[in-house]
Amino acid sequence: MVPGLAAFECPKKPAAGDIVAETALDCPWAGTARELSEKAGKGEALGPVFSAYAPGIVKQLAADRADPAVKQLWGESINFDEMENDVIVLPALLSFMASELGVAQPKGKYVHAGMEHTYGYLFSLLETKFGFKRARWVNDDIAGGLGIPDGLVGPASAEGTLLSNITCMAGGIALKDDAAAAGLLKNLRCPAALRKYIAAKIPRFRLTETVVLPGSRTVVLRTDFVPFNKTSAGGNSHLLIYSVYDSAYKKASLITAFPVARSFMQNAADPKGLGAGKPVQTRYNAWVEGLTGGKVKGLRAASWLDR
Repeated sequence: MVPGLAAFECPKKPAAGDIVAETALDCPWAGTARELSEKAGKGEALGPVFSAYAPGIVKQLAADRADPAVKQLWGESINFDEMENDVIVLPALLSFMASELGVAQPKGKYVHAGMEHTYGYLFSLLETKFGFKRARWVNDDIAGGLGIPDGLVGPASAEGTLLSNITCMAGGIALKDDAAAAGLLKNLRCPAALRKYIAAKIPRFRLTETVVLPGSRTVVLRTDFVPFNKTSAGGNSHLLIYSVYDSAYKKASLITAFPVARSFMQNAADPKGLGAGKPVQTRYNAWVEGLTGGKVKGLRAASWLDR
């Protein structure tokens, strides 16, 4: 048997207890992730695995390393899924990626949100009731819903990188009203099709959750819902973009982006949960020092923007 062949089996044959089954869309990412896990468990280098099975990602990481803006537009994330009570991405893999990308090494379970939610999620083996984390990037729900070219916000785009293209799309929508972030967006590498898309008026429904922390520090959790032109086969009808404004840094930062169904948006912005003195907590694996994990009350409001 060729060394590592069993680990690289992709898609993996379903087994008893599996929450979700792998398909061709999960390959080669899931197989590569198992190979990486096997090597990490033996204390072996991960670079050769990437070079053999995911050379395109190596090139993308190198391209992003040379682009400061793409890294500065993101906040921090927690590499742990509370619903599944498990780690999302192999820590050794995130450490390797951080070195290649040129961002700070993970501090325990706290990592660069852009790195984890794009490249990291490609190689996540965590099974959830919503499917694998990589699903948002390997299918074309987002591209089809927004009316942008297929594959443009995927792991093998002919232009740009997965991280830079997602940053351009999500940042161009959710951060354009933040002066500091908008300045960084102007310097970001961005395919012409995405530049054209974000230059247009994009209606979105925004939920804002504002809290004032000790020291008069203001944090605003911003959840933008962008309607799709058409509902996907799986029932997704909106793109959710989660970002955080923190007065300590005087700018807003991206946390994540993924497609959701209309009912998800309706539940998130239920009028019963809006108003002053409402419980506010970070979501979607965001890490905000002084807020995440705490019990804080603040103002929750929702409205349409650019409609």
